[in-house]
Amino acid sequence: MEIEIGLDIGFGDVKIVAKVFTKPQAQMVALKYPTAIAYSKKGIIGNLGGNEGEYEFNGQSFVVGQAALQCEDLFSTRDIEFLLTYSPLLAYKALADLWLSCSLGFKQFVSAKKKLCLGLPLGYYSKKDKIEECLSGYTVSGNIVRFDAIEVRAQGQGIFFDYVLDEDGRPVKSRMNETVLVLDVGFNTVDVLGIVDGTPNKEWSAMLEKSGVCRICQALQDHLQTELDFLLSEQVIKDIVQKGHISLYGVTRDLSTPIRKAKERYSEWLSREVDSRWDKFLKSADKLIVAGGGAYYIDHLKQKYPDQFLYVPHEPEYSNARGFLKFGMYVL
Repeated sequence: MEIEIGLDIGFGDVKIVAKVFTKPQAQMVALKYPTAIAYSKKGIIGNLGGNEGEYEFNGQSFVVGQAALQCEDLFSTRDIEFLLTYSPLLAYKALADLWLSCSLGFKQFVSAKKKLCLGLPLGYYSKKDKIEECLSGYTVSGNIVRFDAIEVRAQGQGIFFDYVLDEDGRPVKSRMNETVLVLDVGFNTVDVLGIVDGTPNKEWSAMLEKSGVCRICQALQDHLQTELDFLLSEQVIKDIVQKGHISLYGVTRDLSTPIRKAKERYSEWLSREVDSRWDKFLKSADKLIVAGGGAYYIDHLKQKYPDQFLYVPHEPEYSNARGFLKFGMYVL
C-alpha cells in the first residue's frame, strides 16, 4: 500500500490532503484541525476525563488540536521555532486523523510506503533542511514514524502547483507559462509569490508577517477585552471568528457585527497593501490567485479586479496541501 501526502502546517490550522492507494481504488482524503498545543495536566480526577487528543512527545504529554482549545495555557504558535519544535507532533496528529478516516489497520498504515510534500513560509524557507531532518524519523506515543521520501517547498508554491497541475499531478499546458501573482493568506503570514512565465521570481515575492487572519482575531480580541473584560488566546478567538458567537456565563452572545467589521477592515487593508506593492506586476499579469484560509475575506479584491483575472480555488484553505500532494505525485 502507498500513501501520497500533501501537508500544510499553518500557524492557524494543519491541513492534510492525501491519496491512499488501496484496492479496489484510491481514496482522496482532506482533513484539517487547529494548530493548538498545550501541556496535558493530570488534574484531580485523574483519567476520569479521558485522554482524547493527548500524545507523548519528547518526554512530555501534550493535548493537540480541537481538544487543546479547552486548555487554559495554549502555546503561542506564531514563530518558526514553534514549527521546528512541534512539526513532528502536528504531522503525527494529521496522520492519526488520516488513518482513522480511512478505516485502516494501524500496522497496515505504519508499514505503508509514505511520501510527504509540505511547505514553509517564504521568509523561513532557509530552514527547509531542519524541518526535513526533524520529520525524517521520530517517535510519538511510542510509535515510530518514517517517510520514504520528503520534499519541502515554499508556501504559496503549493497554491501554484494546485493551479498548474491536474488531479493526477500532470501539467496543465495552458497554464504552465502564465505570469501570476499568488497570495497565500494564512493566519500569521501572507506569502506573496510572483511567477513570471511559469518561473518563481524573487523580486516580486515576499512574506508579510503578522498580516494574515490574525489581524481579524486581534480586532475581535480587543473588542472582547474592552466590552466584556474577556481575554482569550488567539486560537480560541479564531474559533469564535468562525462560529460568530461566544458563550458567556451560559448565555450566547452574538458577535456577528464586530466580526463583520473586523473582516471588512482587513479586506480593505489587504487590498491597499497589494495595490501599493504589486500593482505594476499585476497590470501585466495573467492572473491573481488568492488562497489560504484568509481567501474568504477578500471582498475588496473581488471588487477591484475582473472575475476572469481573480482566481480563488475551491476550498482555498486546502489549496497548498492539495498542490503539495499533486507536486509530490509528480516528482517523488
